[in-house]
Amino acid sequence: MASTLHLPRPRSAASSVKSVRSSKSVRSTSPSSAGGNRDENDALRPYVDAIVTMFVRIREKGYNFSAVTDCIEEEIGLKKHEPTQIFSWLLSNRNTAQYVTLLGFFYFQGIGVPTDQRKGFSLFLSAAKMDFFVAQDLVADCYAFGLGTTKNEDLSFMWYQKASQNGSVDGQFGLGYCYEAGIGTVKSITKAFQLYKKSSKKENRSSMFMLAQCYEQGTGTTKDLEQAIYWYRKAKECGNSDAETPLEELLAKTTNSE
Repeated sequence: MASTLHLPRPRSAASSVKSVRSSKSVRSTSPSSAGGNRDENDALRPYVDAIVTMFVRIREKGYNFSAVTDCIEEEIGLKKHEPTQIFSWLLSNRNTAQYVTLLGFFYFQGIGVPTDQRKGFSLFLSAAKMDFFVAQDLVADCYAFGLGTTKNEDLSFMWYQKASQNGSVDGQFGLGYCYEAGIGTVKSITKAFQLYKKSSKKENRSSMFMLAQCYEQGTGTTKDLEQAIYWYRKAKECGNSDAETPLEELLAKTTNSE
């Protein structure tokens, strides 16, 4: 089961960018830079806000770090900008939790700047303490795998819990996995199932895969192959390639038994 947790999951992300992109921008009340850079700063702000919006949406849909990076780099390329431009803008506009989190992600993944996971984690943590649910989910991921910080299962569970309480759909997935695997808490397959189901209904493709497994194996719920097929198919349709093989195997199994 560990291979299905948040970071290692393979994802085909770039082709799914259009389906998850939103035209609604994240609002910012930050002041413009003074002097000659003001026009450029103002011109880039709506574009950066659109990236933030996309970043939040695809993280909440269960895209892992690598897949999110692909989406961001594709979006930057489509708009004829350079990653260094966006990085520099974020570096000069660290006045919202959203901007701080995205800046942290640029450091963490080496977008427009040499990779520095410790710096990225530090920025995630700063934004998480400002109660931004996406940053809280990212901090939990980092503690879960020891990325940019020391691995700490108790802190991972705590931050997934905070993210979930603040409405993070992907945080619900992470918290569900903690309950299923006993990471930083006592195992509870019932709680895990409930969290996977809640997150799946909000279109988190990672939870869809785990929910399908629960139904297939009767983990935390009554075994239901029809529901397992349904959620494997949904996960696949949402771009989760991990669901392809179990879906094919389960379809073949149910067909042969008829």
